[in-house]
Amino acid sequence: MLRALYTTEADLLPDSEAGTLTVRLHHSANAATDGVIEKLCEELNATATVFPRTHLRLVLKLGSA
Repeated sequence: MLRALYTTEADLLPDSEAGTLTVRLHHSANAATDGVIEKLCEELNATATVFPRTHLRLVLKLGSA
C-alpha cells in the first residue's frame, strides 16, 4: 500500500495567507485503500508538521474534498 501511495499523483496547494501547504492526493482504484489513506492523513495532520524552510503547515487530503 505504501508503494502505491508513494507513486500516487498529488496536487500541491500553497496558501500563504492561511499558512498551509495542502497536499491533495488523488484517489486510488480501491475504496478500502482510500479509507486507510484518509486515516493516515488524519494522523499526520494532527502532528501539525511545518514544511522545511517555510512557515507553511502541511495539510494532507485525499481527493477534492
